[in-house]
Amino acid sequence: MKTRLQNLLLTIIASAVVFCFFTGCGKKETSKDSIPDNGNRTEALTNEQEDKKEIKLPEKNSPEEYYNYGVENIKKGRFEEAIAAWEKALEIDPTFDKVFPKLGKAYYTLGEFNKAGEVYRKELEFKPNDPTVYFSLGVVYRMNEQFDDAVRMQQKALTLNPDFASAYNELGLTYSKQKRLDEAITAHKNALTLDPNLGNAHNYLGVVYLLKGMSAEAEKEFEEYKKFEAAKSGAPPAH
Repeated sequence: MKTRLQNLLLTIIASAVVFCFFTGCGKKETSKDSIPDNGNRTEALTNEQEDKKEIKLPEKNSPEEYYNYGVENIKKGRFEEAIAAWEKALEIDPTFDKVFPKLGKAYYTLGEFNKAGEVYRKELEFKPNDPTVYFSLGVVYRMNEQFDDAVRMQQKALTLNPDFASAYNELGLTYSKQKRLDEAITAHKNALTLDPNLGNAHNYLGVVYLLKGMSAEAEKEFEEYKKFEAAKSGAPPAH
């Protein structure tokens, strides 16, 4: 009886996961650290804009000093101050390319995907052969539902680095969004072949199997994912 209840619960949860995976449960997909929409978005944006106007940066600093100032502020969760400092560094020296990864990630974390994309595209002008920049831009495109562009970026990343496991994993996620399920399975399997410790690939692969009606294969992948999560937390896997 207990086993049947557990299986029923797993089926309900899995169905909810599949539904939300493609519909976003009624909301556009955002990063886990993005600002939630609590119904007062307009007021929040107005307050945010006012806060930005009040940001006072140190005067007459070098780009390196503004970069370091941004790093110190991001550690304290002061995203607006950090972004302002990094933008100032680039204003003084547009070739100061060490700023781009930090600035792009800050915008991405705030859910400002268009701005993050602008930053990564600018970074590509300085690092046209860096697969990690294409990877980052591809993630932004997926979050912004620009799926064809997202695929193109991950494919470029893999052309530059065929062993880039995370790029295969990200490619699988985008294929799933496009309902290209067989290609998604292949991409996630490639990711796991390259990096067997890429635990969330098991979870993503399990979702794709569910969508194809392959429940046994899905259950196996979810079990592998549970082992991965248990290993991270130091707790024994649930049964």
